[in-house]
Amino acid sequence: MKKTLLLIVIALAFVACNKIEGPYVIQSQKEDVDVDFPELDYDAVYRKILFDEYTGHTCIGCPEGHVILEQLQAQFGDTLVAVGIHANWFAEPESGLFSYDFRTPTGEQLYLDYHIANNPQAIVNRSTVPLDKPEWATNVRTADRTKYAAIQIINQYDAAAQKLKINTKTTMLEDYDRPTQLSLLLVEDNIIKPQKFNDHVDTFYVHNHVLRAGINGNYGEYIISGGLLEKYGEYLYGYSLDFNGTDWNPDNCSVIAILLDEQNKKVIQVEKAAVR
Repeated sequence: MKKTLLLIVIALAFVACNKIEGPYVIQSQKEDVDVDFPELDYDAVYRKILFDEYTGHTCIGCPEGHVILEQLQAQFGDTLVAVGIHANWFAEPESGLFSYDFRTPTGEQLYLDYHIANNPQAIVNRSTVPLDKPEWATNVRTADRTKYAAIQIINQYDAAAQKLKINTKTTMLEDYDRPTQLSLLLVEDNIIKPQKFNDHVDTFYVHNHVLRAGINGNYGEYIISGGLLEKYGEYLYGYSLDFNGTDWNPDNCSVIAILLDEQNKKVIQVEKAAVR
C-alpha cells in the first residue's frame, strides 16, 4: 500500500432498517487541487472552535446534550463547528429499533484517545479533558481565539459517479513553530433514526452533525513534508471520497477540515463546507 496514494478505510458502519448489513469498504484517495480559490480577506478571518460531542442513540441523557449544543450553535453561529461522534456502548446497535450503526473507526479511536468516560461528553478544540454538559458553554466561551490560519474548502460532487472531490487551501496568518496536520471529516445532518429518552423512544428523531468518516485517517496528515507551515504561506491539499456503498445523502453532508498540532493534537483552525 505504500506505493499508492489509496487509503482504504474499513468502516464499521452498516446500512440497515430492520437488520444489520455490512461491513463495507470506504475508499478515499489523495488528489491534486485544480480549482481557483477566491482571494482571501485576511481581516475577515476569525478563529473557529471545534466541538466534538460524544453521543449515542441509546443514551438517555444525550438528547439534553443535543439541546445544549443547539443553543450554543445559535449563540456562536458558524464560529462553532460541531461533530457528533456516536461511539462506545451507547452507540452499539441492538436488535429492533436500534439496529442502525452510527459508529465509525475514527470515532471509536477518538473516544479511546480522549478517555471519554460516558456519553454525553464533549471536547473543545481537542485541548480539554472530557467535559460534562454544565461545562460546555464556559469552555466554548473561553476557547483560544488566536487567528493562526485560514482554511478554504471547495467541494465538487459528481452525482453520476457518487464521488466527492475535496479541495482545500490553508493560509498561515501567524508563525507556528511545530508540525501540523490537516484532518478531513465527513459529517451528515437530518438523519432520521430512533433515539432513546428517559421515558420513551422517539422513532423519528433527527440526528445532526453525525460523523460519517475520517477521510484521511484519524488525525489527518502533513500538507507539506515535515508539516511546518510558514507565515503567509499558502498550501493546497486535495482528497476524494467515494459515496458508493453507503447510505450517505450528499445533500445533507458537509466536509470539516481541521488544522491540528501534530504533537498535542490541539486544533489551530477548523472550517466547514457543504458537499453541494
